[in-house]
Amino acid sequence: MKPLLITLALCLGTLDLGRAELSVAQRQGLQVALAEFHQHPPVQWAFRETSVDRATETLFPAGIFVRLEFKLQQTNCRKNDWKKPECKVKSNGRKRKCLACIKLGSEDRVLGRMIHCPIQTQAPQEPKEHQEAQCSRVERAGEDPPRYYFPGQFAFSKALPPD
Repeated sequence: MKPLLITLALCLGTLDLGRAELSVAQRQGLQVALAEFHQHPPVQWAFRETSVDRATETLFPAGIFVRLEFKLQQTNCRKNDWKKPECKVKSNGRKRKCLACIKLGSEDRVLGRMIHCPIQTQAPQEPKEHQEAQCSRVERAGEDPPRYYFPGQFAFSKALPPD
């Protein structure tokens, strides 16, 4: 009986690990992604986040880069009402799997964003490499450009000794 209880406790503990709270920056990034998603004309119904599968953040000199992978499901509300708590997920509502890359600057300023939320039953329209390239551009948003020097860009000459 004891081994069964220990196994059950271990299983419940591992299930709970995946439900870690999002940081303030990650939660803010999620709100930016949801607002952007609901602004697209093809979207007519409000969607609610059902899970966050992966969330990371990286600190840069210009701000915080947040990368989120999450799932949305259609609610019974129109898209303009997506923030209302009474909007409940429809059990047979459309589902979307999203990737969001958000660069947050100081004072809640958004430096860059990329949100990709295809319907789960659709085949991906954009190759994963294209999404990653877009995500990398967002990650570098607001940062100083790298300083590359090319041959011939600067010329230096040494004075010849007097004759």
